[in-house]
Amino acid sequence: MLDQPQRSRGRPAQNADHSVDEDVLLGVAFATFAERGYEGTTLRDLSKRLGVSHNLLNVRFGRKEDLWVRAVDWRMAQASPFVESVFEERADAESRLRHLVERFCLWATLNADIVALTNVEGCRSTWRLDHIVDRFVLPFQHRLDDLLDAVRRTRPVNHISTPALMALLVQGVGYYFSAVPMQQRLGAGSEVDQDHATEQAGRMAAFLLAGLLPPVQP
Repeated sequence: MLDQPQRSRGRPAQNADHSVDEDVLLGVAFATFAERGYEGTTLRDLSKRLGVSHNLLNVRFGRKEDLWVRAVDWRMAQASPFVESVFEERADAESRLRHLVERFCLWATLNADIVALTNVEGCRSTWRLDHIVDRFVLPFQHRLDDLLDAVRRTRPVNHISTPALMALLVQGVGYYFSAVPMQQRLGAGSEVDQDHATEQAGRMAAFLLAGLLPPVQP
């Protein structure tokens, strides 16, 4: 029996390229962009993380810009329905608003990678920020505006702009659960661990709702 040729050390087997699921590729890509930022991420580094050839990413996704868009769209498609489905609920406007804030605070405990990416990209004016805002943030904001208007027609709502409310949810509650080492150093303790995060998210939602919806006078 003939000896099989030895492949070069450090190079992944070519058949490994075909065995990598696209969801795995996009998941690792998104996590890396969220952790290192766009400029700090290279296709070569990603290929090493995945154990595939550098050429695989070029063939499947093209340029780094194209991979970033694919990874962001893929990740948001996973995460967005958890909150956005509230807009379609068969309930009165106030109930939907309360449920939306509660869902968003819970969402923040589960999606620290998205919060990290938006924190990085939200600080600079780039084509990537344009993509995030145009594709995801503005459509959500428009639906939130409509929901708040519907609530205002039935009861008082304390004035706060939707950009400010969304910042409290994402960069406020979201940052709290994504920057766990920071919170632990400040004494948050078990509030931010996985066993207690849901309970703490409920407290934060109740706090925000108390400020947003004042008691209705009899």
